[in-house]
Amino acid sequence: METIAGKKTENVILHKLFRKGEQSYAFSDISKAIGPMVDLAFVSLFFGPMGVTVIGYVGPLIMLYELVGTGISSGARNRVSSLIGAGRLDEANQVYSSSVLLGGGISLLLTILTIVFCTGVSQLLGAREPEVLQMTTQYLYGYVIGIPFFSLTRVLKLYLEMEGQYSRANVTSLLTTVIDVLGDALVVFVMHGGMFWIGMATSLGYILPFFVTASYFVSSKKSSLFRFSFKSFSKKQSAEIIRLGTPPAIVKGSNALGGVLINNMLTSMGVNYLVAVYGVFSQITVFVRSAWYAPSDTMLAFAGVFIGEEDRASLKETQKTSLKDALILSSAATVALFALARPLSAFFMKTDDPVAISMCIECIRISCFSLVFHAVVFNFSNYLLAVKRLRFSSIYCFLLECGNIVPVTFFLLSAINYHGAFVAKIVHMLVMSVIAVIYISRYKEAKSFTDKMMLMPSSFGFSADNEIAVVATSADELLDLSRVAIAFALEHGADKDRAKTFGLITEEMSGLYVNHGFSDGKEHRVNARLVAKDDDLIIRMRDDFQSINLTDIYKKEMDEKGSVDDMGLAILMRMAKDVKYAAASGANNLIIRV
Repeated sequence: METIAGKKTENVILHKLFRKGEQSYAFSDISKAIGPMVDLAFVSLFFGPMGVTVIGYVGPLIMLYELVGTGISSGARNRVSSLIGAGRLDEANQVYSSSVLLGGGISLLLTILTIVFCTGVSQLLGAREPEVLQMTTQYLYGYVIGIPFFSLTRVLKLYLEMEGQYSRANVTSLLTTVIDVLGDALVVFVMHGGMFWIGMATSLGYILPFFVTASYFVSSKKSSLFRFSFKSFSKKQSAEIIRLGTPPAIVKGSNALGGVLINNMLTSMGVNYLVAVYGVFSQITVFVRSAWYAPSDTMLAFAGVFIGEEDRASLKETQKTSLKDALILSSAATVALFALARPLSAFFMKTDDPVAISMCIECIRISCFSLVFHAVVFNFSNYLLAVKRLRFSSIYCFLLECGNIVPVTFFLLSAINYHGAFVAKIVHMLVMSVIAVIYISRYKEAKSFTDKMMLMPSSFGFSADNEIAVVATSADELLDLSRVAIAFALEHGADKDRAKTFGLITEEMSGLYVNHGFSDGKEHRVNARLVAKDDDLIIRMRDDFQSINLTDIYKKEMDEKGSVDDMGLAILMRMAKDVKYAAASGANNLIIRV
C-alpha cells in the first residue's frame, strides 16, 4: 500500500481513465468532423468552387445550431459531475431529465424558424447572388431536419461518457459518420441529387444514431443512475444548466456572428476564391480540433467530480495532464498541416486555377501556426467553466469567437490585403493566450504559477492533517486499509468504539471490493481517501474494476427478500451514516460517511 498524500506519486487510475476519456472525446469529435469534411469533398467535386462557397456561408449558421446541444450538454456536464462528486445523486438525475427536455425543445424551435425564414437567413449569411442563394437555401432545408436529433444525441452522449460507456458513445459517433458518408455517396452517384439531398444525408446521420443512443437509457435490462422522467424536470436545475452552459453557448453564438461578419468582410474584398479558401481551412480546423478539444473536454468532466470531492491533488494533476496533452497534439497537427498544405488544397478546391490553389496553400501554411495557441486558450476556457468563473468565462468566450477576431481581421485586411485574413488567426490566438496568462498571474490566493492556475482558494481541499490517500494494488493491501482507518480515526478525536466502527466498515467494504474486483486475476488499483470533515469520518473509494453498485444490490435484495445474503454488505449499509455510489467516467466512486 502506497501513501500518496502530500507526495508527487502518479495517480495511475486518473491517468488511465483520462486517456480513455480523451480517446472517446477525440473519436467522437473526429467522427463528427468527418461528415462536414465529406460534404465539402463531395460538394467540391460535383458543384465546384460555388458549392464550396455555399458551405463557407452556411458554416456560421451550423455553429449556431450546435449552440443548443453544446451549451446544454456542457452546462449539464459541469453540473452533474460536481453533484456526483458530492454524492447528490437524486439532483444529478434531475439534471439529466431537464437537459433532455431543454435540448429537444429549443433545437426544435430553431429548426421551425429556419424553415420558415430560410431565404432571409441565407441572404443574411452573405449568399446574395441568385444561384448561390438557391443552393444555400436547398442545403439548409435538408440539413435543419436533423438538428433536434443532433442536439439530443449530444446531450445523451455526455451521460454515456459519465457512466463510462465510452464504447457505446464511440459506436454512436461512428454510426453518424458512416450514414453521412454513405448518404452523400448515394446522393451523388445514384440519385444525382442537388444540395438539398446533401443536407438531408447529414440529417439522416443525426436521426438514426439518436435512436441508438436513446435505446440505452430506456432499456430495462441495465441499471443506470440516469432515468428520464417528466416529473424529474426541475426549473432550478434547468436554470443552473443554462447558467453553466452560457459560456459554451456564447462560443457557438459568437462564432456564428463572427463568421458572418468575417465572411462579409472577405466578400467585400472582391478577391476570387477568398471565401472558399477561408472555408477550407475552417473545415480542416474542425477535423483536427480534437487535438485540443479532447484533452480540455475530458478535463472539464473530471474537474467537476474532483471539485465536488474537494480533491485538490487530483484536480491539479488533471489540469496539468490536459494542458500537456493538448500542447503535444496541437503541435503535431501544426506540423502535419504545414507539410500537407499542397495536397489538401488540391483535394478540397478541385480546380485547375493555380491562383486558387496557391491562395489555399498560403492560407493553410500561415493559419496552422495558430493551432498551438488553441491548446492554451481552450484548456483555460474550459477550466473557467469547471471552477464556475462564469462572468469572465462569458467575456473570454465572446472575445475568442467574435470580439477579438473580428477587429483583428478587419485591421489586418486593411493593412496587408487578403493575406491579413490568414495572419489574423495567429495574432488573435496569441492575444487570447496572453489574456489567459495575465488573468492567472493576477490570482492572489496562491504563490507559484502552477498553483495560481487552479484558481481555487487556499481553503479548498483538506490539509495533510485531515486527509490520507492510499493506493492499493492487491487484495492484501486493500484489506490492510482497515488498520490505517482505525489509526486515522483515533488521530482525529474518535473514541475507540467509533474508530473500531470506522475500521469495521472499511474492512467489510474492502472485502466486497476484493471479492468483486481482484477476483478476475487482472492488475487493478484502488485509490482510497480517508477524510475527517466537520463531525464526519469519510471514506472515498475510486477503482478501475467492473461496475459494482453496492447501494443498488442492497436495495434490490431488501426489496425482493427482506434481507441481504452478503453479511459484509449488510454490516456496511446498516452501520454507515450514509453510502453514495456513482459510476463516473469509467470508475466506481463510493462515498461512505461514518
